[in-house]
Amino acid sequence: MTASTMALLDQDELMRLALAASGENDTGAAIGYLKEAISRPDARAIAHFLLGAEYATIKMYDRAIEEMQKALEMDASLAIVRLQLGLLWLSSGVAETAATVLAPLQELPADDPLRLFGAGLTHLMRDEFTEASSNLQAGIARNDSNPALNTDMQKIVQEIDNLRAQGKIPASEEKAKVDETESDSQHILLSAYTSTTTH
Repeated sequence: MTASTMALLDQDELMRLALAASGENDTGAAIGYLKEAISRPDARAIAHFLLGAEYATIKMYDRAIEEMQKALEMDASLAIVRLQLGLLWLSSGVAETAATVLAPLQELPADDPLRLFGAGLTHLMRDEFTEASSNLQAGIARNDSNPALNTDMQKIVQEIDNLRAQGKIPASEEKAKVDETESDSQHILLSAYTSTTTH
């Protein structure tokens, strides 16, 4: 698509084209549409979020974080953006920032799946694996609108189960071998984050 043709498209059209390209795993085209969308005066927060998700797909994590932060600056009420940004910070090993980003999710209704997912991730960064798994599973049970996100959260639950089965998380003293499992946990978090891009 030429620059002159791109200029004729409005925000709704750019978003539709970006989502279609992403659905076809055409990350380059999706990024092109989204970069055009955010360059305009009427740019939307969701466009920054989706661009960040596309960057995460190609492992450009610094850019992913930057775009998601811009999305939250434009609209702090976007809970899904907050969850994904917190997950990305946690996957990168920056737990303190992740905790700050995730904290407002606890203001959502008690049975909101995003609140439960946020709580699960917060417990995970504290090495409270039983509570983390419990909250993540509760969120999965209540989330009937975003199957892809459930898949990502289930991967984290499965990794906790795997580490426990290997004896790296003793049932009676879960923090005993945290240092040995930290890198594995960060790896599974990052894998979960990048498995899909438009939750």
